[in-house]
Amino acid sequence: MTSSRCRTLAALSHAGAAGRVDTLDPDEVEKTSVHCGDDPDGTDQQPAAIGADLLRRLVPMPDAIQASRRAFIAAHAGEVTGPLRSALSRGRVLVMPVEHLSGSALVKVVSLHEDSWAQGLPSIEGTVLWIDGPSGRVSAQVDAAALTALRTGAASGLATDLLADPASQVLAMLGAGGQAPDQVAGVCAVRPIREVRVYSRRAQRGQELCERLRASHPGVRFIPADSSRAAVDDADVICTATRSAIPLFEPADVKKSVHINAIGAYRLDMREVPSGLLRRAGLVVIDQLDATLAEAGDVVAALEDGSIRQEDLVEIGPLLSGPPVRGEVRQQVTIFKSVGVAAQDWSVCELAVERFREAGA
Repeated sequence: MTSSRCRTLAALSHAGAAGRVDTLDPDEVEKTSVHCGDDPDGTDQQPAAIGADLLRRLVPMPDAIQASRRAFIAAHAGEVTGPLRSALSRGRVLVMPVEHLSGSALVKVVSLHEDSWAQGLPSIEGTVLWIDGPSGRVSAQVDAAALTALRTGAASGLATDLLADPASQVLAMLGAGGQAPDQVAGVCAVRPIREVRVYSRRAQRGQELCERLRASHPGVRFIPADSSRAAVDDADVICTATRSAIPLFEPADVKKSVHINAIGAYRLDMREVPSGLLRRAGLVVIDQLDATLAEAGDVVAALEDGSIRQEDLVEIGPLLSGPPVRGEVRQQVTIFKSVGVAAQDWSVCELAVERFREAGA
């Protein structure tokens, strides 16, 4: 990478953080340059910084959904591999490495904050280091909270497109934390959603989320719900993004044909979906079996009480690689239970870094 190109990338990162990725000024490029070394090969340059705003400009939700599709298919084919994530600091810090056959890799480190809203803190903080395949160098540093929310929302969008009734118009969003906006965006990208009901244990937080989302989703009605039961009543799609220790609703609260994206309950002591609903589902899709058995509290509870069997769980990778899901399945309860796998991070991050470089070339 030349010094000139490195200055351009630095300016692009600076402009993206300010929300002006498409309005770079040549003088600004020079002013925001970083030292990349006098070496014409650029061996001393600093890793490119891709913040939250820039990441979303580089990879809009529809593109993130397609990247998510590639990630699950690649993971199923064995092209992207990595160990299960490690938990440190009493489970408050998660470390996720992953590598592609090409040699490109990343390491994500995130810290999780309970009751962060009351303290005025984000619920997730951290960083992702992107490693180039050819050189093995750390060439980019990406905002981990934004990447996690984006790729998780994209996975829910992908699963909704795969499993939900194409005519779905009503979405219930249970949870109003940092994951919720991208959950809504993912579903709205693939279905003609007209109404979103948001429920949070903290009513103020649910109201604030509705106000934020109205601006980014014109034409969609956002309604703060008084209870989780009111939110899911007759909803076509339900997204859950909480740290609840007990199921958020009863099986009788949802209609006969509903699709559920359950992306919270990432520990064995957490549950969002009742065992009875997992038993009733026509199809239960997961991201990765080993990760599900190690982390998905609601699924493990249903396995232990006999509501479902391990053979009832279908990984999304082979489902995407195989024939289309039968239409009658979409007329039943379908559930996508995701604990998140690092292949998703790799695919979205690869696309972001690629576009970052193209913009700075």
